[in-house]
Amino acid sequence: MEIEATINFLKEIEKFKTCERVCQTTSDGRAESDAEHSWHLAIFLILLENELGNIDIAKLLKMALIHDLPEIYAGDTNPYRGDKNNKEEKEKKAAEKLFSMLPEAAAKDLSSLFDEYISQDSIESKIVKSADKLMPLIQNLCTNERHSSYRKLNVEYREVLAYMNKYFSGGMLEKFYQKLLSEAHDNGVFFEPAPKA
Repeated sequence: MEIEATINFLKEIEKFKTCERVCQTTSDGRAESDAEHSWHLAIFLILLENELGNIDIAKLLKMALIHDLPEIYAGDTNPYRGDKNNKEEKEKKAAEKLFSMLPEAAAKDLSSLFDEYISQDSIESKIVKSADKLMPLIQNLCTNERHSSYRKLNVEYREVLAYMNKYFSGGMLEKFYQKLLSEAHDNGVFFEPAPKA
């Protein structure tokens, strides 16, 4: 193992803890970091392991923990109000820059996992993507009293449906999606414009 390169990479990804998302934490007024989001997602996938059948759980967890790492350079893009122009291209370039810091074998492994996540060609990448899309619903339910990012950005229920529905088509994650969506709607998590007089 190339110790110095590995240490330098670990120092660089410490910045991941400071990459802020729009969602807030339950601590007053503090944005959730990408690192917190990725940890939360990984725990969710661990809890789903017995429901997912013959799935490579190690691959799921690795993918969950690295899927947003390129945002150290590319930044987080909100799917409703963020600038989505060239998002995928920016993240690919950022991934290349970041993973090139690693020893060759590790760089190849992480680059391959990230590319798989982006291309959505495997069942594992699809599971991680769908589970990832559920995390803002969970986060907003946790902070709904004071800090719903959907209300902050004026994101309506219908917009969430239009964006999210394509990620769910049956199975356990669909059940989570329907449950979380219903709970979020019932609890006023989304922005709804005032009725016209």
